[in-house]
Amino acid sequence: MRAATAAVVRRPGAFELEPIEIDAPREHEVLVRIVGCGLCHTDLSARDQDLPFKLPAILGHEGSGIVEQVGAGVTRLRPGDAVVLSYAYCGDCEYCQDDRMAYCTRNARLNFGGVRVDGSALARDRQGQPLSARFIG
Repeated sequence: MRAATAAVVRRPGAFELEPIEIDAPREHEVLVRIVGCGLCHTDLSARDQDLPFKLPAILGHEGSGIVEQVGAGVTRLRPGDAVVLSYAYCGDCEYCQDDRMAYCTRNARLNFGGVRVDGSALARDRQGQPLSARFIG
């Protein structure tokens, strides 16, 4: 676990800076220290629950940063690399295999599920309660 601070949404209409704990990266995950970010209307729609996303949540998907840690199965990035965030995709479906990742058949689950594919949370609040994360990436 790693301590960090995040803008957490607990109820529609409010972002609050809170201390959180982030899991260490799993096999195919990367931990990025955010150095630049944007606020998208999609983030506001999820915050206000016009776009349903389970609360409490850490939103945000427009960002750039420096790779801090990589999981054991990550081969194309290493700590210190500069990266820009993007949406998640499976890499296995017919669209991903055809380099059309924006049409990934698992798009909704990977980008709007709030949890890892196995259902586990990757971040928790200071009381140890899970936070939805994985918002568009």
